[in-house]
Amino acid sequence: MTIGAIIVLYNPNIQLINEALKNLLPQVDCAYLIDNSETDYYNYIIKSDKIKYKPLYKNIGIAAAQNIGIKYFIEQKFDFILFSDQDSVSPNGLVKKLYDTYLHLKDKINISAIGPMPINRKSGKPYLNKQYIITKEKNEEYEYYKMHSIISSYSLIPIKNFNTVGLMEEHLFIDFVDQEWCWRAHYFNNMTCILVPDITITHELGISKKFLGKRISISSPFRIYFQTRNLLWLRKRDYVPLYWKKTNIKKLIYKIIYYSLFSNKRKAYIKNIFNGILDGLTQK
Repeated sequence: MTIGAIIVLYNPNIQLINEALKNLLPQVDCAYLIDNSETDYYNYIIKSDKIKYKPLYKNIGIAAAQNIGIKYFIEQKFDFILFSDQDSVSPNGLVKKLYDTYLHLKDKINISAIGPMPINRKSGKPYLNKQYIITKEKNEEYEYYKMHSIISSYSLIPIKNFNTVGLMEEHLFIDFVDQEWCWRAHYFNNMTCILVPDITITHELGISKKFLGKRISISSPFRIYFQTRNLLWLRKRDYVPLYWKKTNIKKLIYKIIYYSLFSNKRKAYIKNIFNGILDGLTQK
């Protein structure tokens, strides 16, 4: 059984990525670092025979970078892919726990991906959106959630699933890439994501603010374009859950109001939101 880790880099914190690699490398057979940065960071990364590094010298998006790694591990005939990231440090034994849980459940559930419970690094509370939960299950050994989708960070996926479901959708570039793959796996192949609550990973999804009674994530003008455009693309697809479409359309309206009134980069936000709406309605 061979596991290859895919880590997409983008202007990484060198200390943090090296710490993440030190914890991850004993748990996998190979770590493929695909670097979307304009700068080559190879000389700053710890050296190991298990590390494969590919600099791209431009940002081609997380989905396209992930696909480079997926294709490589398919060609090398690996059994599993673990998606990691540049700013999360895995606890010892995380990968084995995920693999053991997968083995226990695989004959009962057609698993698309299995992942740990993400914990907010600052608050210590779980990131668990109740709308994403299909059911909560428990048996004599394991407790787990069947999910509509899970985040890609430290998710373990049998490599054969990419032959069935397909690769990551590169047109999305960055936002909603992991969710779209999970929804596609479920809708077309009756596969289910599994989240294991007693396996945890500290994670930080970014800054959020309470605005008009709703909590909204604060993104850069660059990201808000893709969030807007991709939302409008995905709302047209039958396999995307209706609850997600409704919730995120509402969030977008709140974001438009917030950025238009309170951001010191108001013009950049308005421009990128407008372009995202235009491209979301006219492209594809």
